[in-house]
Amino acid sequence: MTIHFYLFSDACPTDWLNDGEDEKWHTIVNVAFQSEPALQSMIDGGQGHEAVLAQDEAYVKLIEGVESRLPSGELAHWKDRGDGYRKRFCEAFRDVRPRPIDVAACSFQEKTLRNSRQALLRSCNDQIGGAGGGEIGFEEFVDHRGRRQMKHTFVNFYGYSEITAPDNQMLILLLTSFFVATQYNFYSKVCGPLGITVISDRLSGDDERRQKNEANLRNLMTPNPDRDPIVLARSASDDPSGVLLADNLAGWLDTAIKDPASPCADYARGLIATDVWKGWHELTESTTTLQPVPAIRRLEGASDA
Repeated sequence: MTIHFYLFSDACPTDWLNDGEDEKWHTIVNVAFQSEPALQSMIDGGQGHEAVLAQDEAYVKLIEGVESRLPSGELAHWKDRGDGYRKRFCEAFRDVRPRPIDVAACSFQEKTLRNSRQALLRSCNDQIGGAGGGEIGFEEFVDHRGRRQMKHTFVNFYGYSEITAPDNQMLILLLTSFFVATQYNFYSKVCGPLGITVISDRLSGDDERRQKNEANLRNLMTPNPDRDPIVLARSASDDPSGVLLADNLAGWLDTAIKDPASPCADYARGLIATDVWKGWHELTESTTTLQPVPAIRRLEGASDA
């Protein structure tokens, strides 16, 4: 029997890297939820994630438990809310406890990711190949507007395909794909036959008519869509609860790692004993393969100082 996971993904504070902001921190969060096996027939029948999760008692209970502790009784975007909301969210998440979800996060400074581009490419090939994809390699060039571009071409069931984007976007798309693939490979070893639906909000630069960045991400994560076990989806609603949960967790952890003396860091440290953040990593610079270390070490060090 196939096990199905929904993976809600979001990044803070922005989707892409920015020239001249080497010290800037980013955090990507994936919130994994294993759907109720009794609902597998809905998934097999083509039902969307919103319809399936609305029938999943554990998921509904989790969201309602967090929202019941928040101002106005609902999740909101982290960046649009002040300290009062953020404090209440951290407390709600702590008290409700994260089960039955798994939270995986990756924090990094822009200079670290830029200086680790070869390690990222090697790691992507290792992990995405394991998830059913093929070897990826990029031609790098400067376009007529002076922008550094990365391009990968490949052939799949649908014929010739091309993935092209400025490097400040492609590096993030590659890291996101790597992050999803590592989770797929981990869960498939533990659970056996596995399917994953990745749900995120709209990527910067995309709109209803133009969705190039989403297409690039889909081609990286699922280069063979006729047989790949990973599906990229977007919600019909602008603010699905699972994506907002990931948005808040990304904002929380990004604030904590940027400022280990902040209240957000105190709340994060308070969950160390629960093993919630075992999947929260900080990238360190490498030229071989990606070198993640537990991000909580930075917070623990600040606490001991």
